[in-house]
Amino acid sequence: MKLMLDTNIYDRIVARAGFTARLIHAVRSGEIEILRTRVQDEEIARIPDAARRAAMQRVPFRRIPTNEAAWSQANPHPSEDDMIAATAEAAADVLVTEDKNLRERVTAKGTGLDVWRFDQLVEFIEALPE
Repeated sequence: MKLMLDTNIYDRIVARAGFTARLIHAVRSGEIEILRTRVQDEEIARIPDAARRAAMQRVPFRRIPTNEAAWSQANPHPSEDDMIAATAEAAADVLVTEDKNLRERVTAKGTGLDVWRFDQLVEFIEALPE
């Protein structure tokens, strides 16, 4: 399963004891693949707390290009959330975010992309074999 994590999810991951290790195991076992774009890289790089930033960098991922579909004549200056969502719609099975507005916008598009909250990610990962 391919997951795109909104940047706010990285905070939740590192705050939950042992969860980064569970994600690493799920990635190594092939159960999940975490996709990330330059958008998340840039947002994480702006975090002033070096220890927190380093912890977020330990979450395994595969970098993919940002989907150009985020840019259009109607939206020549997409937000970071728009870019993450457009890329998730093109490449992921699930977008994980705590941003209620983003969840609602993606769901309303009807693209078939599942949108989860962090607790749903935790439930999924914890149900996987160790």
